[in-house]
Amino acid sequence: MSQRGAIWTVAGPLIAFKVWACILLLIYAPNRDGIVWIAITSWYWVLAIILLIAAPVLAWSRLLRVRARRQQLRRAEWMVDESRHADVPARSARRPQWSLWETVSRLEGDD
Repeated sequence: MSQRGAIWTVAGPLIAFKVWACILLLIYAPNRDGIVWIAITSWYWVLAIILLIAAPVLAWSRLLRVRARRQQLRRAEWMVDESRHADVPARSARRPQWSLWETVSRLEGDD
């Protein structure tokens, strides 16, 4: 937490000075040249803001994709393909796999 405070101690005045300088330039030179000058000297600030916004958005979208894939794998693990078990009557459209006890009992021959 102290690192975050140190970063803001340095970055805060830099950001405040940049905003203050842009406001002063627009007050004293409110023409096209002033706006172009601000755009030329501030493009990297816009890039930094875009990167700061894009990183959490990308992480969030990846999290959603991973959760969807995890749910898909979880469903696939516990559901069997009906075409492989055509001789066994289906109880529902997506039948869960046999439990461990039933599998062991079938293999041992205890019906």
